[in-house]
Amino acid sequence: MSASTPGVLSRASLILGVGVTALSFIALIAILVLYFSGLVPHAGLYWAALWGFPAGFVLMCLYIMLSLGRRRTP
Repeated sequence: MSASTPGVLSRASLILGVGVTALSFIALIAILVLYFSGLVPHAGLYWAALWGFPAGFVLMCLYIMLSLGRRRTP
């Protein structure tokens, strides 16, 4: 595998990171919509927004670290 093609682990971490972050953003938008419409959001939405953003960020940082490590090894 060449240095320009990502490995399976790095590709999976990127896809999962983007997906988790996107779901967290959707949960945040749902919380705001429900709040401004006068309804109480479900606790799962708060949980998804609270833990999803950092988890997605960590997964995307893992992708960066794996790709940097792969490019630095000869």
